Amino acid sequence: MTAITTSESRTAAELQGAVPIGSGAVLDGPILKRAWAGPSSDTFDVPPIAGFVRKYLMKSKISIDPFARNKRWATHTNDLNPDTAAESHMDAEAFLRELATQGVKADLVIFDPPYSPRQIAECYANVGKTVTMEDTQNCVLYSRVRSAIPAVLADGGIVLSFGWNSNGMGKKHGMKIIEILMVAHGAAHNDTICVAERIESTK
Repeated sequence: MTAITTSESRTAAELQGAVPIGSGAVLDGPILKRAWAGPSSDTFDVPPIAGFVRKYLMKSKISIDPFARNKRWATHTNDLNPDTAAESHMDAEAFLRELATQGVKADLVIFDPPYSPRQIAECYANVGKTVTMEDTQNCVLYSRVRSAIPAVLADGGIVLSFGWNSNGMGKKHGMKIIEILMVAHGAAHNDTICVAERIESTK
């Protein structure tokens, strides 16, 4: 099979049958790109990632960011830390469920949570909250926040996920990957993986 170099960007048609994934499966459908940029504690200050987000925001009418920190790019922004510029300062899951009770339906949801147990612990410490072992398990945080996203996502809506893997929302939530951007940061830093997924129907 033909290997894809780190500098290449290929369309879905080019990728089919070209990129081996796991045991014989192939990446089928999404656009795959790779970029390099220095790391930042604020994900969206990294130029290629900022461009990835803004591209989807430009087409969006109603957007939600439950982990916004100081970026008020979305229509509805939230961050646990009250010292940030976000409009709301709630637990991310509670924030999404509150929007759902208000009947909010977004065409874009941004999912950029803390990436590691250490980062989760720091977020809680910054607001004076006691951290339990369960709190620092990022799989628990991701699961409960992701489970609240479909209720606020309109038909055909898009979720942008950021982290150290390409799992995204997944088929469990009826999502299909449409684009992946891998951003390398050099040295021993993990890549930031940016995933765009579209839901076909919320009915």
